[in-house]
Amino acid sequence: MTDAYWPTAEGRLSGGVDLDGREMIMLSSNDYLGLAGDERVLAGARRALDAHGTGLGLNPSIVLTRVHRELADELAGYLGCESVLLFNSCAAANCATLQTLADTPGSTIISDEYNHASIVDGCRLARGRTKVYRHDDLGSLEEQSAGLTSADRTIVVTDGVFSMEGSVARLDELQPLAARLGADLVVDDSHGIGVIGATGRGSVEHHGTATATLRTGTFAKALGAGLGGFLAGPAAVVDEVRSRGRFFIFTSPMPPASAGAAVAAIRLIRDDQSRLERLRANVARFRRGMQETGWELLDNPGPIVPVMLRDDERARRVAAVLRDRGIFTAAFSYPVVPRGTARIRVQISAAHTDHHLDAAIDAFAEAARLEPDHRS
Repeated sequence: MTDAYWPTAEGRLSGGVDLDGREMIMLSSNDYLGLAGDERVLAGARRALDAHGTGLGLNPSIVLTRVHRELADELAGYLGCESVLLFNSCAAANCATLQTLADTPGSTIISDEYNHASIVDGCRLARGRTKVYRHDDLGSLEEQSAGLTSADRTIVVTDGVFSMEGSVARLDELQPLAARLGADLVVDDSHGIGVIGATGRGSVEHHGTATATLRTGTFAKALGAGLGGFLAGPAAVVDEVRSRGRFFIFTSPMPPASAGAAVAAIRLIRDDQSRLERLRANVARFRRGMQETGWELLDNPGPIVPVMLRDDERARRVAAVLRDRGIFTAAFSYPVVPRGTARIRVQISAAHTDHHLDAAIDAFAEAARLEPDHRS
């Protein structure tokens, strides 16, 4: 069965992929460092699969395999935190963390309005109340915190890198504000780990701030492990979630193969910065080329490059032109993004070659000729 809006992929991703029998340049993947098909990462997955099979068939709160404990230790060392708890996804980590920390009617979560859907779901599942502040507006956050007392447990939660904007949360200002409010700070760094910051350790490193109170994230994006998430931070708080987090206790762990892949990926990016350097060179090349096409780009430091179309129909037309030229991208419109901000979200990878990037720029240039008012 084929579906033009839901294609079938064949083979490994390496900057391009076979979709429904046609080789396409992939500009919509989270595989930022090109590790999903790296032989060293795959070897780590195979070793874990040979050692542990597909898993123990037990909840992670009961027993963990050796490779899961190895992964938790590797990630704690990489991030410089006390403790790590592994999940089968970052969505599960966000839901477990927020539901556990805001588990009384007197607790309050203060959340950025652009936060990921899994953070929104975690807020809805928590017994405490949720207040939403305007995106990246710390004055609005302070307004939402008015009336809270030191007796209330308060959690401030934000994406580290906002997935539709590519922008980085201002943790250098947000962290001291949360501390002044007596609030726990939770940062979902799914789009930051591996690619943002001087050595790729995420949005906390990017701003040169002290370690955020709590970080969640995924192994399925820059680390290329296919599946898995984590909560990292002070041991006391991580243990609290381990003991009471429903999305940790009452579910299955990430597969051993994914854990083995993640161990290999962390060691690789810790010891070798060449993929991060290649990624940043690719982003710079793409942005330089796109400046000549006249499309509006949102400015940010990472591999997410939003091309702003503003109009929903225009976004769909441009995406169709790109696919006709062998470029796979996704158009996003309301309700995924606010009205009037339709866009194509381009995601650059270290696996992209100069040919991939130049072909994508040429395809955008052709789309620009078909959309004479695209500069508006």
